Amino acid sequence: MKSLKIGFGILVAVLIFLFAPLPYYITYPGEATTIESFMTVEDGTKDAGELMMVTISQRRATPLWLVGSWFTPFTEASPSSRYLYDGEGEDDYERRQQLLMSSSQQAAIQYAYGLAEEDVTVTFDGMYVSAPITGSLAANVLKPGDVITALDGQSFASRLDFINRVSAFETGDEVTITLERDGRERVVKTLVQPLDRSGDRVGLGIYEPLPVQDVRTEPDVTFELTNVGGPSAGLMFTLEIYDQLTPGDLAGGETIAGTGTVDEEGNVGPIGGAWQKIVAADRAGASVFFVPAGSNYDEALESLDRLESDIAVVPVETVEDAIDYLESMN
Repeated sequence: MKSLKIGFGILVAVLIFLFAPLPYYITYPGEATTIESFMTVEDGTKDAGELMMVTISQRRATPLWLVGSWFTPFTEASPSSRYLYDGEGEDDYERRQQLLMSSSQQAAIQYAYGLAEEDVTVTFDGMYVSAPITGSLAANVLKPGDVITALDGQSFASRLDFINRVSAFETGDEVTITLERDGRERVVKTLVQPLDRSGDRVGLGIYEPLPVQDVRTEPDVTFELTNVGGPSAGLMFTLEIYDQLTPGDLAGGETIAGTGTVDEEGNVGPIGGAWQKIVAADRAGASVFFVPAGSNYDEALESLDRLESDIAVVPVETVEDAIDYLESMN
């Protein structure tokens, strides 16, 4: 009987070590994927060169994976609070990542079509509330999934218009918010509050407001991408759409990888895990890796030293920076 108890205890300990979830996520280099394999512009041209997006793989840590991360190059364990907002569950997190991916595709379409002087029409419906900041005044009146359609009775035309409208308020201003929740219109009030200690930046107290909009183009563009979330492929989406809309091979027959968010004005923004994404780009044989200028560029260079690779790491601030670099290569 005693040996049976010992054996059962060992079995339980092994199962815990293998499968018990911990409040950490493990991240490691993911894959580099040719964008034209899942994105098509109607009657667009697909060329010999490859424009690739790169990903990070992520999973909930178990004791086994946590220990393994300590000994695996380019692998990191981080507290779940680094990824999840206060009170946000994993299902909510996954939905937010999918919304960020959709938003990045829409921004890429808008900017690439404008750059190529092709027709694009945007019907803007409002701003999606990912989550109110815990402890903010907004948390008393807003819920995840709300769609804000007007401020003080006035609608807004775009995400940038919404941001500019909010930025024009001052701390303590009362604002009336019109929103849609569960298919019904509601009107609530809250106070504008500072977003940092300096008080220079103010806001409504919500995380990552995302545009809810319908983007129509001529010619049509379609994405068939699943199981990938987040906004960091925006730059490479934009380059691929522009490449298919315009004559010539933007990549010049080369394999080009990159990362970076993009907005409707073509600005490239920072992303997470640049130091891991360059590993995926190098493994795919890319000759160039575009990365947002600043800290992302610095961390990519640190990984480059460890990789002993000759991949060219190119910092960019705008979509045009990347296009200019590729055209200079050609």
